[in-house]
Amino acid sequence: MKEGQSIDLSPLLEAYDRQHISEVDSRIGKGMGVYGECLEVCYASSDQVPEPKSAYIAPMDGILVEDSTVEHNKLFAVLWERREKSTGEVYYLVTVYTDQTVKRYKSMDKFPAPFELVGEPEQHYFGAVPVIAYENNDERQGDFEQIIPLIDAYDDLMSNRFTDKRKFVDALLVFFGMSLREGDEEQMLRNKFIDGAPLDAKVEYIQKTFDESSVQVLADAAVREMHKMTLTVDMSDENFAGNSSGQALKLKLLTMNLLVKNKIRRMERGLKERLALYNRWLTVKGAMREVPVTDVDVVFTISTPINEAEVVQMVTSLQGIVDDRTLLSQLWFIRDPAEAVRNIRQQKQENMETYQQSMGAPEEGEEADAEKRISGFLAGRE
Repeated sequence: MKEGQSIDLSPLLEAYDRQHISEVDSRIGKGMGVYGECLEVCYASSDQVPEPKSAYIAPMDGILVEDSTVEHNKLFAVLWERREKSTGEVYYLVTVYTDQTVKRYKSMDKFPAPFELVGEPEQHYFGAVPVIAYENNDERQGDFEQIIPLIDAYDDLMSNRFTDKRKFVDALLVFFGMSLREGDEEQMLRNKFIDGAPLDAKVEYIQKTFDESSVQVLADAAVREMHKMTLTVDMSDENFAGNSSGQALKLKLLTMNLLVKNKIRRMERGLKERLALYNRWLTVKGAMREVPVTDVDVVFTISTPINEAEVVQMVTSLQGIVDDRTLLSQLWFIRDPAEAVRNIRQQKQENMETYQQSMGAPEEGEEADAEKRISGFLAGRE
């Protein structure tokens, strides 16, 4: 964009708000963490006045085909889903997206069954393949994929622990040196003792002895290894926060912040692709002007503990050194710094007008009439 020329993203942001794009972003983030990758498809809604929308696609329900160059340019995308009619008949619908058209095919079975074209190809006006790929990392691994054996071991340990407890309650009672007479079982259940047992008789439970403290130590060790291997902090640890200062908490959360920033970089690329697709669609429809993606910044808000008083003090001390918009962006409760700056200017103007009126300052029309009277009086004196 040219210097001094403003960027109007309001049509695009309104399209985001109407479809609650934050829900789609949340599902994309979850899909990246669970599967290591996921897809997003952009499409035109079926409303009377169509508008661009997005949908989350799990990696097992679609594929994005790219060329063999180092740039990995998109060629086309294929999405499929299993559908069922009201009659119970099952069929598969496959949608193929290119940089210009959308084609739908139908088949009664999976590959390699024949697919029939459904309807005619449709233009989508996004200007590129409207499918975006998100990767959690280069290996396309989920956040917990490397510790799945540890998770399974912990589950087995906890399961066996409860099984042992249940067996302890259902332990067998064995009588040595005596035999039960008729009616003794009912007497035991009712009175909790047996009368007339021999002096050398013995009664005890057959049960498996286990060391509860050793099991707990092993469980705690497994949990610590999980957090160590995933570079995450155990929030349930009693020693995590305590009386730690804000700087100490930042150091403890350093590894998690590094993981978050890596995920932000991965997600930012996809969000900018979405912005370019939406912008192209809205430009073709005449709803907004073309905006270069490089002129737009994607801002993420990380939910971390902050020292609110320290942030406010920093913003206050930097007034006059840093512009208001940048300062307001540092405040956690400001959603739109540009709008906040406009509201401050409007409030200052209203306060100034109120002050002038309270001090009896002349209105704009009255001031002009006074100037005319003074000019006429001076002309008469001449």
